[in-house]
Amino acid sequence: MASKKTESKKNEKTDKSEKALAAEKEQFVKLQLQSITKSITSAEAPVKEKYGRNIILGTHKEGGAVTFWSHAVSLPLSSNAILSWKFCHVVHKLLRDGHPNTLRDSRGHTASIRQMGTLWGNLHDRYGHIVALYAKLLCIKIDFHLKHLEIPPNLETPEQVLDKAIAIDINKVFDMTSEVLEYMEAALKLQETVFRQMESSSTSSTTPVGKCRLAPLVLVVQDCGPLYHFLVKLLFKLHSRIPLDALLGHRERFREQFNSLTQFFERARGMEFFKSIIQIPDLPDEPPNFLRAASFADYVKPVVVQNETFPDFDETDTQLDFGEGNYQMYYGYNQFDPPNDIPEQRETEADTLRKELEVVKPELELIKVEAQRVVVQLQSQVNTLESELEDQRTHKQMALVENECLRMEVENLRAQTAVAASIQATVEDAGSRAQTAQIHFSRLKEKHAELVSKHADLMRKNAEMVKQLSSTQQAQEELLTNKQQMAVEVEQLKQDQSSKLEAQRAEIERLKQELATERAEISQVHNALQSKEKAGDELSSVLVGLQAEKETLLRTVKDQEAEIASLRQAAQLHQTMLQQERERHQREMTALHNQLQEKWCREQELQLETQKLRRELEEKRAELLRAQSALNSKETTGDQLSSVLVGLQAQKEVLLRSVKEQEAEITNLRQAAQLHQATLLQERDRSQREMTVLQSQMQAKLSQDSGVLLQKLQDEQFSLLQCAVVEAEGMVLDAVAKVDDPLHVRCISTPDYLINRAELTLASIDKMQQSHVVYLRNMDDASGLLRSVTQFSHLISDTIVNGAGTAHSAPTDQADRLTDNCRDCATHCLQYLKELKLKATLPRADPTAVRFVVQRILNQGQDLRPRGADVQKEELADMVDKEMTATSTAIEDAVLRMDEILSQARRDSSGVKLEVNQSIIGSCSDLMKAIHMLVTSATDLQRDIVESGRGAGSVKDFYAKNSCWTEGLISASKAVGWGATQMLESADKVVTDRGKYEELIVCSHEIAASTAQLVAASKVKADRGNRKLQTLQQASRHVNDMAAVVVSSTKSGQMQIENKNSMDFSSMSLIKLKTEEMDSQVKVLELEKQLANERIRLGGLRKKHYEIEGISTDSPPESAVNSFDSSLPTVFPDPPSMELPSLDMFTLDPPRFEPLRLDPPRLEPPAPEPAKTSSKRTSIFDKSGSILKNAFR
Repeated sequence: MASKKTESKKNEKTDKSEKALAAEKEQFVKLQLQSITKSITSAEAPVKEKYGRNIILGTHKEGGAVTFWSHAVSLPLSSNAILSWKFCHVVHKLLRDGHPNTLRDSRGHTASIRQMGTLWGNLHDRYGHIVALYAKLLCIKIDFHLKHLEIPPNLETPEQVLDKAIAIDINKVFDMTSEVLEYMEAALKLQETVFRQMESSSTSSTTPVGKCRLAPLVLVVQDCGPLYHFLVKLLFKLHSRIPLDALLGHRERFREQFNSLTQFFERARGMEFFKSIIQIPDLPDEPPNFLRAASFADYVKPVVVQNETFPDFDETDTQLDFGEGNYQMYYGYNQFDPPNDIPEQRETEADTLRKELEVVKPELELIKVEAQRVVVQLQSQVNTLESELEDQRTHKQMALVENECLRMEVENLRAQTAVAASIQATVEDAGSRAQTAQIHFSRLKEKHAELVSKHADLMRKNAEMVKQLSSTQQAQEELLTNKQQMAVEVEQLKQDQSSKLEAQRAEIERLKQELATERAEISQVHNALQSKEKAGDELSSVLVGLQAEKETLLRTVKDQEAEIASLRQAAQLHQTMLQQERERHQREMTALHNQLQEKWCREQELQLETQKLRRELEEKRAELLRAQSALNSKETTGDQLSSVLVGLQAQKEVLLRSVKEQEAEITNLRQAAQLHQATLLQERDRSQREMTVLQSQMQAKLSQDSGVLLQKLQDEQFSLLQCAVVEAEGMVLDAVAKVDDPLHVRCISTPDYLINRAELTLASIDKMQQSHVVYLRNMDDASGLLRSVTQFSHLISDTIVNGAGTAHSAPTDQADRLTDNCRDCATHCLQYLKELKLKATLPRADPTAVRFVVQRILNQGQDLRPRGADVQKEELADMVDKEMTATSTAIEDAVLRMDEILSQARRDSSGVKLEVNQSIIGSCSDLMKAIHMLVTSATDLQRDIVESGRGAGSVKDFYAKNSCWTEGLISASKAVGWGATQMLESADKVVTDRGKYEELIVCSHEIAASTAQLVAASKVKADRGNRKLQTLQQASRHVNDMAAVVVSSTKSGQMQIENKNSMDFSSMSLIKLKTEEMDSQVKVLELEKQLANERIRLGGLRKKHYEIEGISTDSPPESAVNSFDSSLPTVFPDPPSMELPSLDMFTLDPPRFEPLRLDPPRLEPPAPEPAKTSSKRTSIFDKSGSILKNAFR
């Protein structure tokens, strides 16, 4: 027992856990569906981050994107381009930030994404083109990452993994490079198209419309950064393995993508939308040089950082730097100012000068442009020097190769000198001479170091001179007064700039000369090295020293190039970056000092190595003749070094002369600045007096012209109003002409549309009155009244035309009244517009008469609406559920009531009567149960139709969109419920002998027809392969069978009762029988006449029934007016025969489709038929209570 209890508890726990898991799964799916529905909408606004984040978290929780794709396939992507754009954005987010299995789950949907892109690419829609490009990018992205699984969709790959991926066969690297280029090209084409559309439509990035287009570009920026890094690494890899000519196309394609990517980053960096979301990296000015493998060391990987705040800046250093710079500028300014004897006067003058400075800022912009042009010229010269430096580096590499060859030769010489040991004394003498040469070389290096230090002092003095000139220019800019004086100042500044540029050009020429001299020195040293290498082991130390000296000279050239670059920056930013220039010079001096220290260390190392070689030379004894030749070459080298020293001394003298010339030029500039300051003060006083006179004259001129301009403005505004009123009169007259136009008779409209137009017209009349009052208050601006007149004219003419169209389909009396009201409306409207057009009648223009006539048209439109049309489309969903529930409840109550009637019949009757009642009540009960099953199946099918057809919309939106189908479903449900109630009442009357058996037969036909109507209404919207539709059709056939059973049992019971009460003519005579026969014939004629009358009455009832249900025979159906397609033909059935139809007639044939006609022929009610027995069996649709509307959709 205990084990059974334990097992039962475990089972209960298992059931509870399974239920909890099922509930959790259902909640998860519901949350995902809600997030997908609310994130992918047709509203032109960006995807909400909350719902996108829920979808991404759902993929991580589920371990894939199966749930997302199961809901996404039902989205109507082909119906709305904005919906497709947001769908692509969400898919891109999932690929980047979703679970890794999202890529695998999205593989099967690549074809549908590509098909969607092709569809929208062929349509001329504002979002169609960019949707097609986005779909192409997503397909390329999915295919690329499926092929290269080592690279995740977010492109965040470690460098080790990337290096391992490209360290494969060079053919695969080539293919991968082409794929990445295509990947990058698709992303850049998308962003270029989006920005072009925004520029053409002048869309701002801060509006919801702009954000909707720009939001996916954040993901594109995040993709482009790593893709650029991949391309650089792959191309360097290819250039190291493949000939350069074969990669020319790749280089050109990369250059185009580099330029496009640079423009994309610059454009995005300037938009507020991207600033608050992402940090975009800076790309270099030029693409990497793949022809030089060494340039890969200078490459910096661009990193894209996504955050919501701007990066922090080091404000402390900036404040300190600006503080020092401002102090120096202020000090330089005060050197040329007169003594500060009157502080208040100087403050007043300073305020005046600040105001005047604002006036001359445009001219300063011209000066800045000219300075920028000069800077560009300097930059071109610097680029030339950089190219020369690149050539020098190439020569350096060649010299290193040659040195390596010489070193190998020296090793051979060392092997040979090991044999000769007999001439040691001569070699010692050679060593002493080599030491003497080393001393001369050390002196030469000291002279060179002294020259470098003097050159640095010269550059430092040059920087101070630039600062002083900048402070002088700033003082001059602050003293600029007016436009005339500014022209003179511009010329002076141009002269100063030209002199400065000439000085800089001279400095560049001097540096070029120094560079040429140093090149000559390098060539001489190179020749000396070649000769010394042949000398043997004793000269190898000197060779190493000269090599080190050559490298030192190359570094000096590089330092001078850096100084040239600093001069270029000083020319560009001489007004704003003075303090930074000073710090940069200090850092350069520190670097030069460090280089000197390193040079000293190298010299010590060279001395140690010289001593080591000297000891080696003492051990060697070989080849006296070769040593003597080495001594001769050493003497030649000493002479060459002496000549180099003489050249350096000459350069030193040239530098000293240039320093003196620059100091003299600075003195002249200071004197010129003092004179210019005095001139500016005089011009400032004169310009102030002239400005006062001009201001007084300008005020007098403005007071004279203001009145004339105001009157002219009012006349122009009234002229515009007259033009608008004339155009409005033309539109109203055109509308009145259409009312009487015979061609317009075939044009019809609906009362609902007329009501809509009339309501908008009344609103425009109110707006017209408000704008009229505003214009009378201020006649300088008639824009509001112009807009109101335009809107009023369009709406009033539309109301008149649609009123006439509605009158064409209305009864004669109402049509005449409506047409007369349309003419009266046009008359009053023209009168009102005539009053607006004249200045005399403009103040008393009143549209009250127009409003009254439009209100009458609105009331007539409401009277013409069919009954039941006032039901709002939003209430259709509630009505469907209500009617289906009411029908099911009525049938259940009828089944219970049938059981009660059967019990009562058993108590009150017996014999044949009891047998007949049991048979009839049992068949009726079975019919009710079959109808209940049919209604349940129809309810399930109807819910399935709504869920599969509503898409991203709600249930109410689906019913409102398919209002005609919904109304047919409601009508069928009502008919089924009413038929069940009538069947119950008829059965009760038959059992209690208060009714007729024919009532049961008619009710059976009515129920069968009503259920057939319900099946037809459900079948119109259902798919043919739907299982619930098959269940509904089986239930329909079962209802038909049960209805046939009710009819047959009723007729059988009726025959049993009639046979029981059979007539006995055996006791009648011949005369009596003849009399009864004549009476019977009279009765038959009376009944035939009654039958004909009843058939006429039945036709009238059906006609009225159709009019109430909205299918009037005197006017075209509403679906025709509203241009809806007809799915079922309009049916006017013949009166039903009381004969029992065969069972095969209860099957529902598929609907026949007929083309929609705008003006159908008028239908007459069915004519009465003669009293004869018809051999044709009628269908269950031929009844008075079934309404199969022709607008099921």
